[in-house]
Amino acid sequence: ARVVHEGCRKVLGEHFSIEPVRSESEGSRITLAEGFDAAAVRLTGKVVGKPPFTGSLGHRGWRVTDTRLPKLADGHDASVIAQAEVEL
Repeated sequence: ARVVHEGCRKVLGEHFSIEPVRSESEGSRITLAEGFDAAAVRLTGKVVGKPPFTGSLGHRGWRVTDTRLPKLADGHDASVIAQAEVEL
């Protein structure tokens, strides 16, 4: 599994710049003010009421800050990620 993870890390590093969503250390207590980015921070546990919310940071999260992918050929449909197969 370590070899697979190292290969994945290499490919991600070649094509993406990645940084943590939150800068605090995992396990630290943080407060999320009203208007926090719910797409970047998932609340878990007993979520009741409205912000501000105070809790322990379980995972800092990751976000892509830069993408370096090869240019697609004209006419390539990037929405197809796996072709259907038809055996003749």
